Amino acid sequence: MKIGLAVGHSRLGDQGAYTTGDYVLSEWDFNRDMVRRIAHVLNVDHRIYDTYPAKSYTGGINYLSRKLIEDDIDAVIELHFNSASPSAKGHEWLYWHTSKGGEKLASTLRDEMEQSYPEMVSRGIKPRGPKQRGSYLLRKVRPVAVIAEPFFGSNEEEWRMINNNRGRLAGVYARAIKNYAEG
Repeated sequence: MKIGLAVGHSRLGDQGAYTTGDYVLSEWDFNRDMVRRIAHVLNVDHRIYDTYPAKSYTGGINYLSRKLIEDDIDAVIELHFNSASPSAKGHEWLYWHTSKGGEKLASTLRDEMEQSYPEMVSRGIKPRGPKQRGSYLLRKVRPVAVIAEPFFGSNEEEWRMINNNRGRLAGVYARAIKNYAEG
């Protein structure tokens, strides 16, 4: 099995959301670091996707879709983090509503996150249909796909907890991917 680790907001000029508090970082910068940490401990064949040479969201996803096919990727996780009010909290995992493989991968990620971060709110796995946030990526790419939202960057407490031990979150991803790959 070959896994794609895709950094959300990798199109030209897009940084995504920003964290809050003393150490402000963009979603793209944080997740670009995160995929390298995951790759360092991941014992499953994988590829990293962190630059989509397109200016539009659709163009970026179309580029990623082509690359995933060229590289014969079986499943892809696009890494993000949520942003909303300062009190919003928790982790959630998005998948295309008819994808059994997407549901399984999302569940595996959620389960590992719940075990590793029992103090965090689990917002669960969330099926996505047409015109919902993230739906184009989840529908467009051929392999199984999940959008990872493991914390709220707008919540200073959650951000501090994640940032103070990024290896802990990288381990969540690596263990979940290994469990998913082993079936």
